[in-house]
Amino acid sequence: SPGMIVQFAIFGLNTSAMVLVLERKSRTLQRLLTTPITRAEVIAGHVLAMFTVVFVQQALLVAAGQLAFGVDYMREPLATLLVMVTLGLWTASLGLLVGAISKSEDQVIMWALIAMFVFAAMGGAWFPLDITGQTFSTIGHLMPTAWAMDGFQNIVMRGLGLESVLLPAGIVLAYAVVFFALAVWRFKFE
Repeated sequence: SPGMIVQFAIFGLNTSAMVLVLERKSRTLQRLLTTPITRAEVIAGHVLAMFTVVFVQQALLVAAGQLAFGVDYMREPLATLLVMVTLGLWTASLGLLVGAISKSEDQVIMWALIAMFVFAAMGGAWFPLDITGQTFSTIGHLMPTAWAMDGFQNIVMRGLGLESVLLPAGIVLAYAVVFFALAVWRFKFE
């Protein structure tokens, strides 16, 4: 269940990126130049919108996991919420970075698919990093996906509490901040 939540959150980056490219193509972003809005504010607005979509998606998957499959996310609701929030911020920020560097819809699809597959596979959303050996696990933990997985697994598999997700959530949040900053840096209205 945690792997599905993380993987589907990552899939949201395609929408995030595509919205930015389509707004640039339709010249909606260029119209924003007539307002006193900054690049950071444009990106922050998009992050908030995409975060909301990804967060609601995660909430539905957590509810399904809890109710249909007995995965006890609500044993530690604050810990679950913290991992969900940071995961949503990270994927929204990454999606907007992909949108900021892409010039066309085709580029969005290419970069988003590469990011989705690399982050999901290398970060343990498809299979537990515990079974891959130390080298692959270490490399996998260069991905924020692995830390999000650690956070969820600490809650539902290891039975740990809020303290156990602080480091994983902090690392995922750090990735969100970095990707947000890169998206702002690379963003162009035209």
